[in-house]
Amino acid sequence: MTEALIVVDVQNDYFPDGKLPTWKPVETAEAIAKLIKKFRGDGKEVIFIKHIMKKKQEEKFPFFIRGSYGTEIHDIVKPLPNEKIFEKEEVSAFHRTDLKDYLSSTGITHLMVVGMMIHNCVNATVYSAVEAGFPSLVVDECVNTMDQPLYGEIVKAEEIKKAFLTGIQFVFSTVHKLEDVLKGKYEYTFF
Repeated sequence: MTEALIVVDVQNDYFPDGKLPTWKPVETAEAIAKLIKKFRGDGKEVIFIKHIMKKKQEEKFPFFIRGSYGTEIHDIVKPLPNEKIFEKEEVSAFHRTDLKDYLSSTGITHLMVVGMMIHNCVNATVYSAVEAGFPSLVVDECVNTMDQPLYGEIVKAEEIKKAFLTGIQFVFSTVHKLEDVLKGKYEYTFF
């Protein structure tokens, strides 16, 4: 097994000074930073995904605008100069990118996927990864979301996160706590 850490959309616009602040972005990024440190220390690859809003969507979704401060990967999880960064304009990091080809060409077989947000880009990336043949794992403390409206009420981010983690581990991924992953107490399940 050759695993890589995929860090999805941990970008400035998702932080308190950004255009679309999420729930607990600093805490989430700090947890991800611990995983990054472990992967780097173990000589394993860390790959970053960066979302860029399509020009035609910028009016409706005025964040992640190409060239803006908001699109930059947050300093808490800053990539090293030699680490790969894939830009995407879609929800999944696999859609219309070279990620799958890159993973295959480097012999990577398993993916630990973390980032922002579990209800959208992390979720879609995990589904696409598994469908492409890469067993995947999600780390609980290393994903987040945001409060969202539904039928005139606000569904809290914590409940959305719990629901998506529950759903994703049903068939597509395993979900583990950060403490266990840092201790090496985890496994991938491929359905």
